[in-house]
Amino acid sequence: MPEPCFLRSPLLAAHGMHGIFSLRNGGVSPPPFDSLNLADDTGDDAALVKKNLDILIRQSGINSVPHRSVQVHDCQTLLCSGAGRMHNEQADILLSGDGNAVAVRVADCTPILLADPTTGLVAAVHAGWRGTVDRVAAHAIGSMLNAGATTGNILACIGPCIGLCCFQIGPETADILSRSSPGAEAFVQARYGQYFADLTALNRLQLAQAGIGQANIEYLVKAPAACTCCNAQHFFSYRRDGQASGRHLAIVAPIRSA
Repeated sequence: MPEPCFLRSPLLAAHGMHGIFSLRNGGVSPPPFDSLNLADDTGDDAALVKKNLDILIRQSGINSVPHRSVQVHDCQTLLCSGAGRMHNEQADILLSGDGNAVAVRVADCTPILLADPTTGLVAAVHAGWRGTVDRVAAHAIGSMLNAGATTGNILACIGPCIGLCCFQIGPETADILSRSSPGAEAFVQARYGQYFADLTALNRLQLAQAGIGQANIEYLVKAPAACTCCNAQHFFSYRRDGQASGRHLAIVAPIRSA
């Protein structure tokens, strides 16, 4: 039996949507990218990365290659249509309304999967600390609303990322994260002269402030198990392993069309 290579969002699945977060096991890449690395710009063999993507697509039941982009920690939205592929455009929000899958790559940053089951609109969001400061989650909600989604129908799944336990930051970053949205200061902590931030909680706060109901927001994995830096068995982590870290994919698509 193959190793399980992904987590599935129960919230999105209950509403006819794929919400997939890949794990690090079950692939073919050798160390230090072992084994389900899904990025070919970190030193891994591109042919092995393609095999890993094929494995994830087959095992998860997503029957199309997801759209991906060049991620640069901003709030640009890329509207995706047609067959999935790797785009040259820079964007940290990928939006689709034609039934195709969209995805973001992560290895500590926060992946957010959004879906409106009524319209079939889906968005994948890459929220590092810079994106969190710029309220990328709220920008993604705005892009969905502009495309025809309804706030009350939007579902949000927040995937594993670096946790409050490990995400140590400098005082300047702590200050701007604390001012990123009303109430954000509660999720930036000072401990013995050092600062730590809870990216998961900060992004959940921004989703709620953008109008998403608490019942429509899901943590795919709860802390401390969700910390990518702590849990080397299941997750890649740039903070832990540096450039030699592999990357996960977080993918969203309508089940009926994927």
